Amino acid sequence: MTFVAVGMFGLGVYLGLDAWWSGSLWRYQLVGYCVAAMLSLPLATRVLWGRRVDRFWRYLLFVSVPLLLCLLIGEVLFRVFGPERELPAKLLFDPRLGHLMMPGTGGTDDRGFRNRTALGRADALVIGDSQTWGFRVAPEQTFASLLAKEAGIEVYQMANGSYGPVQYRELLRRGLQLAPELVVVAVYFGNDLVDASNYAGLDGAEPVRSEGRSYSVRDGTKIRRKRAPNRTMAWIDALLGASHLLDAAARVLKQRLQGGVLDSQPGAVMFGHDTAATVLLPTYRHETVDPENRSVADGVAITDRCLRDIAARCAEQQIRFVVLSIPTKEFIYAEWQGDRLPELAELHAAERVIRQRVFANAQAAEIALVDMSAALIAAMKEGRMPFSATGDGHINAVGHQIAAELLAPYWRR
Repeated sequence: MTFVAVGMFGLGVYLGLDAWWSGSLWRYQLVGYCVAAMLSLPLATRVLWGRRVDRFWRYLLFVSVPLLLCLLIGEVLFRVFGPERELPAKLLFDPRLGHLMMPGTGGTDDRGFRNRTALGRADALVIGDSQTWGFRVAPEQTFASLLAKEAGIEVYQMANGSYGPVQYRELLRRGLQLAPELVVVAVYFGNDLVDASNYAGLDGAEPVRSEGRSYSVRDGTKIRRKRAPNRTMAWIDALLGASHLLDAAARVLKQRLQGGVLDSQPGAVMFGHDTAATVLLPTYRHETVDPENRSVADGVAITDRCLRDIAARCAEQQIRFVVLSIPTKEFIYAEWQGDRLPELAELHAAERVIRQRVFANAQAAEIALVDMSAALIAAMKEGRMPFSATGDGHINAVGHQIAAELLAPYWRR
């Protein structure tokens, strides 16, 4: 017993130090510390209470055997009768997109996008980032899927987290093979303008870069060699990869916990309301819409060039093109409850300036633009919340429904 306790303690010390040295996010370090503490318990109790605790640990070991047997039986039953397993998302390096989901992982199709099948032809093509992907909503709840259902057409979605206007331009080039009659590009003010500048170093983005500015080339080795944050997380990932049952449970737990990290951001504002209580992050968002931020100003210019290029390509093939404007959650709350949320005033003023610039550029280029703001506020006044109660800024199922309703008329025209 003593030998085993000492061995577990040594392993715990190793994992604790590894978590500390990793320098990863605090939540990943915390997991390492918790596992290290659990492994240290047998020796710690032995030191404190002597051999009296041996009976407790033997009893615990005796109880764990039937529990492990039940887990094994549950694993078999889950594999036979449970839902088909969704392979964990895995990123690949793409020189023109920066990253792309490995086809078939994370609920993607054979091209690496979130669709039931990789269509050979689509009536409409929807392009965007994680808002369009449908973060925290089911595939059938995304506005691309709802548009397809409402209009009775085939809609193909090409979106991924962290994408921006530079990637949208490249996705349009790839998506034209589907011969769509309508193209929708969703521009999210929460990060798209900064992303436009940050990704201008990608291959193929040379025509939209600003003169006199240098752009970093994306390093594909960081994606190819992506490792777990620490040794503990690597072992947990391996365990979840081997067990379908534990992986499904972990997904549910992760979904329940999402938003907490953002909620603890500096400058978070807790807003209380009967139906619209939520966490707002004006400090976190302001940098992405600040007109004084050089990356944002450059992003506005790059976004204009990207959208003009997309519009020109669509016009060449007689494809209807519309831009869907998705505002930040904080901007909408400021528009609706600004008198109760003075903390949002600075962000609201900054985003309004940037929105006016982007909208003016779209109007000058004769690009059809659909702004979700008014519809989102109207829904909130009716008690239909298009955002979650956490610090997460993605539109929820209600928000996606609103987007689909706003876009449907553009198919009918």
